[in-house]
Amino acid sequence: MLLYSIIFPIISLIAIAWFLYRHLKGKNTLTTVILWTILWIFVIIFSIFPNTSFVFARLFGITRGLDFLIIVVFIVLFYTVVKLYFRLDETQDQLNTIVKELALKNEITPDEEEE
Repeated sequence: MLLYSIIFPIISLIAIAWFLYRHLKGKNTLTTVILWTILWIFVIIFSIFPNTSFVFARLFGITRGLDFLIIVVFIVLFYTVVKLYFRLDETQDQLNTIVKELALKNEITPDEEEE
C-alpha cells in the first residue's frame, strides 16, 4: 500500500471533522459542510482506490484519471476564489455603508466650527 493511500484518508477525515466542528460553532452553513464533505470523500475514494478516477474520467469523456482529478481541483479552486471574491465585495459594501453612516452622524456643522 502506498504512503498517499494512508495519509490522504487521514487528512480527509480530519478536514471533515473540522468542517463539522465549524458548522456546530455556526461558522459554516450546512450546504458548505455537505459540499466539502463530498469532496473529501472523493479524496478518500481516489486515494484508496486510484482506478476509480479512470471510471469517473471516462464518464465525463476524459481519457486519463489524473486529468480528471486535475480538472476537478481547478473547478474547486475556481469556485472558492469566486466565492471569496463575492464575500469580499459584500464586506466592502457593508464597510462603506458603516463609514457613510458614521460620517453623517459625526458631521461638523458651521455652528460647531466657530466654537
